[in-house]
Amino acid sequence: MGLLPLPAVAVCAGLWACTTVDPGPNFVVPDDQFDADYFFCHVEPELLFAKKCGPGEPGVDPANGCHFNSSAVSGMALSNHTPVDCNADGHPISRAQIGAGSAAQGNLQAASLVMSRDYLTAPIYLRPTGQNHPRVIFDRTDPVVDVIRQWAQK
Repeated sequence: MGLLPLPAVAVCAGLWACTTVDPGPNFVVPDDQFDADYFFCHVEPELLFAKKCGPGEPGVDPANGCHFNSSAVSGMALSNHTPVDCNADGHPISRAQIGAGSAAQGNLQAASLVMSRDYLTAPIYLRPTGQNHPRVIFDRTDPVVDVIRQWAQK
């Protein structure tokens, strides 16, 4: 007659009384996972390779002063490798090029650490556009910004 069975009342009462949850001593915020295929077929070739993030721009950047030298950069250490072969649909042709331990996989992990779903706050966007970076790599109107934006959405 309008009364809830006892177990339901106990559950509801428990929910009303609970205002916080203790996450425990090993609480970890999950990392966002960004589309790996998009990275290998667009971000790496159109941003990291095309903008020479690894070796730097010859005659402009100091020798061994960019992202191929992990002791020269505080984040996003990159490895040089042959570009990943992709098909017309934007997927790697050979998974052997992007397997665990590969240079491409390492670059994905390094770039993912400086990426965010809100790409406008992501270091991979902010730093090369002039914020806390030795020089401006691209401006905010460069078409590569759309590559970063699309990766953030995948």
